[in-house]
Amino acid sequence: MLTAGFALAVAACGGGSASLSSTGTSGGGYGSSGGSALAPQAPSSQQNPGSSVSGGSQSQSAPAANNAAPAPAAPGNAAPNGAKPAAGLPVPPPGTVPAPPLPGQPHPAPPASGANFASDVGVTANSITFGAINLASATRSLGPVVSEPTQKITEAALTYINNRGGINGRKLQLLTCDDGGDVTRARACYEKLKTQVFAFLPAETFLTDVIHPALAQDHVPFMSWGWFQSEYTDPYMFPCHANGIREASALAKWVAENKHPKTVGIMYLNVSEDIAAKDTATKTLSQYGIKVVQNISMEWDSPDESQHVLSMRVANPDAIFTFTWAAPLAKFFRDAGGQNWSPPLGYWSNHVTTDPGFGPVWGDYIRDHDAGITSFLIPEPWQEPVSPGNLLWEQVTKQYSGYDVAGLHFKYAMGHHISQAAFVCAIALPQMIGPLGANVTRTAFMQQLEAHQYDTGMGVVLKWPHGDHGQYPYSFNKEYIYQWITSPDGGWEEKHLYPDPLYQ
Repeated sequence: MLTAGFALAVAACGGGSASLSSTGTSGGGYGSSGGSALAPQAPSSQQNPGSSVSGGSQSQSAPAANNAAPAPAAPGNAAPNGAKPAAGLPVPPPGTVPAPPLPGQPHPAPPASGANFASDVGVTANSITFGAINLASATRSLGPVVSEPTQKITEAALTYINNRGGINGRKLQLLTCDDGGDVTRARACYEKLKTQVFAFLPAETFLTDVIHPALAQDHVPFMSWGWFQSEYTDPYMFPCHANGIREASALAKWVAENKHPKTVGIMYLNVSEDIAAKDTATKTLSQYGIKVVQNISMEWDSPDESQHVLSMRVANPDAIFTFTWAAPLAKFFRDAGGQNWSPPLGYWSNHVTTDPGFGPVWGDYIRDHDAGITSFLIPEPWQEPVSPGNLLWEQVTKQYSGYDVAGLHFKYAMGHHISQAAFVCAIALPQMIGPLGANVTRTAFMQQLEAHQYDTGMGVVLKWPHGDHGQYPYSFNKEYIYQWITSPDGGWEEKHLYPDPLYQ
């Protein structure tokens, strides 16, 4: 049975067709001359079946004056001024940042006065509009508890920036489209947004593995959640989180060297990326003489995991690795708890490290049974000092997002590891865009991202080297492992395990 908190979280957002929502916020600036208050360090030199998309709905929250979000565009709308992307436009060659204007769409020259102007798609004299595509309505697969926290903390980050003057006088807005976890709907979301937004911010969508040709044709910068390896080789994509395959390698190496299992089982999501993660972990473990005695493929909306628990019990591994989605893993934990079974050396997972407020999603069983690898340090003030970036995450949660969403109450800060990825890239926008001045263009934005580094204050320095955004120095070469434990009040808490794992 699901716990009350878990059931409430699943029911918090209804399903249905893709919808488009707009958030605009006001405030009193950030820019090339700097801002105020806490901020990150300045820069240095598979698809799930679903229904087709239908008309979206739009709601707006207190936009700045003369800064209303654009109305939703219909799927497949032409580019502004009637211009359309050239069919089959190739990715520009190495050596330049490939984001020229679309054919027939030269960017207007800045006014002689240097005042803000409509310098590119999604940019006006008063605003910059960003897009996000998520799966909040995928209720059978924990869409609400996965995507709603990320959307809420992203909106809060933009509010934080706007309340400090925006970026060189421009306020930031967010248009969000819900794809329900379906790639067809996600493509429709992209078509809706591509002529309205300046760039995309990280959110949970499987679109990031398949949208690369469209980005090359449309020249749209896309800051992403980093799950798929292909995100790192797309010149238009800037991952804000580690890749799952590299995480699998680092985690397998760490467990082999620190826990010394003789046999393991592996559970993985039945998508290409997690199949590759399973294969990578298997290869790494074999170098230590560790045998994989059971592999289990999971579906992201699996209704029951009891048979998989039985399969693992029969195989009886010393430890289990999980490279999968939250929903089937949560069901597996509940079914394993119901059978009063766990592997002797526990579970070692990707993507389970979150604010302890997510404890009800996993259930009581996760405590003292599971540890997970994650890209960022998380707040755990009972064990060690909170990092500057996490202090800011806590501050923005307290002031702007609050601690409650999708039936969950967060202990320290709003969200999970992908929420952190979205937050650190959103909160750094003043450092990324401010130096561009009035003439904010997609080309200049991408050049800025590739030419500078951004300290998140959460143990990661973001960098996207030109030509391959995953090449050395890889932003997430060092990651972190946290074990779920019981807090003194009987709830959930997480403990930082050492040494920190390294990819290389």
